Amino acid sequence: MKKTVLALAAIAASSAAFAQSSVTLYGVVDASVESVKGDKTVTRVSSGNLASSRIAFKGVEDLGGGLKATFLLDAAVAVDTGAAGSTLFGRSAYVGLTGGFGEVRLGRQDSLIGAQLSAVVGTRGYNEGKISGVLAGDSLRRLDNAITYIAPTFVPGLTLAAQFSTGYSASVTTEDTGNDGRTYGFSAAYANGPLSAGLSYIKANTDVPGDVENTGVLAYGAYDFGVAKLTAYYNTDDRDGNFDDRDLYGFKVAVPVATGVTLTGGYAQVRGAKGDATSSTGNFNAKSTQDDKASILTFRAQYDLSKRTALYALFTQVRNDKNTDLSVSGVTTANDKSSRGLAVGVRHSF
Repeated sequence: MKKTVLALAAIAASSAAFAQSSVTLYGVVDASVESVKGDKTVTRVSSGNLASSRIAFKGVEDLGGGLKATFLLDAAVAVDTGAAGSTLFGRSAYVGLTGGFGEVRLGRQDSLIGAQLSAVVGTRGYNEGKISGVLAGDSLRRLDNAITYIAPTFVPGLTLAAQFSTGYSASVTTEDTGNDGRTYGFSAAYANGPLSAGLSYIKANTDVPGDVENTGVLAYGAYDFGVAKLTAYYNTDDRDGNFDDRDLYGFKVAVPVATGVTLTGGYAQVRGAKGDATSSTGNFNAKSTQDDKASILTFRAQYDLSKRTALYALFTQVRNDKNTDLSVSGVTTANDKSSRGLAVGVRHSF
């Protein structure tokens, strides 16, 4: 009898522990047929034009006393080929603790400015945040070796966070100083009813000798009038030395035209644009560069078939200046030429 009681107690204890822990598998499958014109016209099936295709595992364990352990492992998947990303959990791979003190996360994760830019304008191939080449949508979209602190809610609707990384890129070396690749950032976001606004900042030492620093600032504001939601934003990047600043600014209007149907249009200007991401100058122009502007026009139609599945159509056009070669969906486009893309697809979340 004593052994039976002990066994039942052990089962009960293990069941209680299991009940306090949970692991969730979720993801997105997004595929479309697109036709993109640059120097040539490319027609293909593509993955992740509306939302990044992915498979992820997240978990939480209740440790008692208001303390919880969390983790997230998030892997990119190319639906058009079935291939995994170049890094297994390249989207996120972190573990953390959350409680009355706020939340701390350790590992690879979104940069704070990258997360804000993605939420406001998008960082996919048809979005201004990717096409413009700004730091938050490209080289500093996510950070390796990062420590993120999210403060508890002091004011309803206000979220404050700070971040530090010992190295933002696998290419970072220590040939110059111990500061190579170190990155600092913070963000503030406020949401109250129809109004939302935010500000974020990042400073990253590059792996170029001499403690050369990249900095980025993003500010945005949005108001939902019911019949339409208007969003305005401004992003500016800077790099030490004889390099031109790069600015991205514009607006978006989202209009719900019927049940489950939303039309979104946007217009943006890029100043100091440079399309060659492999440039030794780190995707920045020299200060002497002239005629380096571009305009980006975007349109999206989305029809939600359910809470999980949506049909969509995307159209984006880029008009380049004499010394600018920005493009839609990464298709090669020469200076002073236009690029445009049309994609029709389906996105399913699970």
